[in-house]
Amino acid sequence: MGSHPNILILTTGCLSLAHGTGARLLNQFATYPSEHLWNVFAGYQGEPALAQHLWVRRYDTDWRSELRRWRRKLLHIQPQNRGMDMREIRSYLNRKKWYPDLIYATCLCRDDLEILASILQQYNHTLPVIQHFLDWHPDDPQMLPLLKKINPYLSQVWALTEAMQTDISQILHCPVSVVSVFHCDLPTIYKHNYSPYDANFRAVIIGNCGYTEILDDLAQAWRILAHEFTNLQPIHWYAHPRSWQCLQERNYQLPAEIQYRGFIPETELMAKLSSYDLALIPFNRCDTPESWYARYSSPSRMTELASVGLPLCLLAGEETAAAQYVAKNDLGVVVNPSDQTNLITTLESLLKNQELRQELGQKSRRFAEANFNVLAHRKLLFETFAQLLQHPTEM
Repeated sequence: MGSHPNILILTTGCLSLAHGTGARLLNQFATYPSEHLWNVFAGYQGEPALAQHLWVRRYDTDWRSELRRWRRKLLHIQPQNRGMDMREIRSYLNRKKWYPDLIYATCLCRDDLEILASILQQYNHTLPVIQHFLDWHPDDPQMLPLLKKINPYLSQVWALTEAMQTDISQILHCPVSVVSVFHCDLPTIYKHNYSPYDANFRAVIIGNCGYTEILDDLAQAWRILAHEFTNLQPIHWYAHPRSWQCLQERNYQLPAEIQYRGFIPETELMAKLSSYDLALIPFNRCDTPESWYARYSSPSRMTELASVGLPLCLLAGEETAAAQYVAKNDLGVVVNPSDQTNLITTLESLLKNQELRQELGQKSRRFAEANFNVLAHRKLLFETFAQLLQHPTEM
């Protein structure tokens, strides 16, 4: 095993900069020797960032799998490969002469849990497991019984948000710790000057947007505000090319008030973001969460936006975990984008009030300094590995 344990990272989508969870985990493990990591995943979300990766598929014969196969055949979807049978993971890794010491899993649904259960069985339930719920989608009646069945073999159970923690701990009747992954290398370059509104004012969005209706809401409000604010520039949106491709596939027409500006390389991200005046974070459109994601999760892109000292405006319903996180930590303003009048009023105040933007920006940077430092998180993570494996660590 040596001083660096081999960590099998089980995820829904591959570790990739194409989605928030993938980007956060890549940051989390950035200093860990890559030869000691193997990413096992159930689906592609962008290109896998780790050289050691394995796409696996569930093995079953139920109606859901038959429906998926029928749909692929109907739509002439022929993937380059179909993923490895989940029952063959251990034999595959053995052939590669790679032997896991610990599993770090981020299961969020039944399919993920079935893969985890299969891995545990193949290794005779001898591997320590950290199950970290970064999302939580209990949408299948067989999911909760399966989770309870696996629970005795979980060494640690963590949750991203308090909403997840509350529900999962009640289901498992055991402690669940809130462990965030909102961490990054805190930039030395961050925003200090918050200028009054003028023609150089810039607002920014980064990351994926699951509801294009929010972009329409935002564009309509921006269009109205342009009558009051001379030379109001379009909102700049930066996201992985895969996000842009998905919009094209859906035949969605991005409004002129929002410009897709491509993808910012990680080495340039913080300096680029610090040049903006306002960060807009699209999340959802209903006060009562309309999806499991809206109910339980929170957008990881707050990490970089707060770290560079931008004033944050979260576009979300007040009962979402994201809105509650921002409100509890006084991290920005929250407005439901479907409430057009309130949205316009909120944005108008942010554009007009330089002092408000300065106050919000300074709060976000202070919060990031206190909570988002990835060095502290890595220390927690690596020490937990060592404790579970009961051997000293040199990391």
